[in-house]
Amino acid sequence: MIPLYKTPPTNKESQATAEPKATSDQNTQTPETSNTDSTEYVPFTDKSFLENGTDAEQAQELSQEPPLQEEFEVRVRRDESQYSMTGYVDKLNIMSLNNDPTTLTNVSINCGHCRTKGFYDYQNMRYGSVAQVYLGCAAENVREVTITTNRVCPIPIIFSY
Repeated sequence: MIPLYKTPPTNKESQATAEPKATSDQNTQTPETSNTDSTEYVPFTDKSFLENGTDAEQAQELSQEPPLQEEFEVRVRRDESQYSMTGYVDKLNIMSLNNDPTTLTNVSINCGHCRTKGFYDYQNMRYGSVAQVYLGCAAENVREVTITTNRVCPIPIIFSY
């Protein structure tokens, strides 16, 4: 049942009671009148735009924050490895240049066409800490790296040799 809300009286006419009719194509609530003796006015407020129960003040605070600029230093390298059949392993080292702790959520290499074999030390990265990504393609073939963090939009890094 849809709750009833009292609308402000426009003149001294009596107010009628209306029962809400539930229809299958009804998507929004409309304010209804009720027959009460109280002169208290309760405005109809649609809070469907709020997500996860946050109130309007929190939503305004989030929208007023300036966009954060994050910086990383990215190096592609080939290291010797006695554990691989080829004798080497290709890695991507991502060094954080941010004062605040940052967590990497995704690394896309060559628009997703180069897979990653492993992703290590990527949480709570402070200034100077290095995350390691083991590559599924040759290091010399890496042309673009897109880094996604828990704070801002993806950061594209394009290599030119």
